[in-house]
Amino acid sequence: MAVWSEQSDAELLYREHFDFVWRNARRLGASDAWVDDAVHEVFLVATRRLDEFEGRAKPRTWLFAITLRVVQRMRRDRARYDARLRRFSEQPASSLHAPYEREDAARHLRQLLLRLDEPKRVVLILAELEGMTTPEIADALGVKAGTVDSRLRAARLLLTKLIARERSQGERRIR
Repeated sequence: MAVWSEQSDAELLYREHFDFVWRNARRLGASDAWVDDAVHEVFLVATRRLDEFEGRAKPRTWLFAITLRVVQRMRRDRARYDARLRRFSEQPASSLHAPYEREDAARHLRQLLLRLDEPKRVVLILAELEGMTTPEIADALGVKAGTVDSRLRAARLLLTKLIARERSQGERRIR
């Protein structure tokens, strides 16, 4: 039997526990730049799950557990985003021929991807090119996270072998 069920209950939960959630989000590592986003996300999750709250724990305990998971996920996502930004910022400045080189590289990547079977190709595209996480990919494809990880490992290995084979063939042609 749900303790929380009406919109007024969600509003009351927010008013009574906002400061508690905000303080603990900061303590758990939410920076000034995104603590408000984290708190907002906590209350969105809590509102969506009010009907699941059975009252076996205090609302503060329940909200703390949600806050912990939200902050952990947001820290992980921001670290991933920052790493991606660093990778792009470390790339050398574009040359005059860069648009043609990018077009050639994109064409070459498409050709390599087509050499992978579809399940591996789809997982690799979602993970490496779209930046999706394993749980997001698993949810999108309706498969288990372990299956996603296995396909991604296999796709990366096969792609590495294909590139190495092409490089060695290119070196043989030069000689």
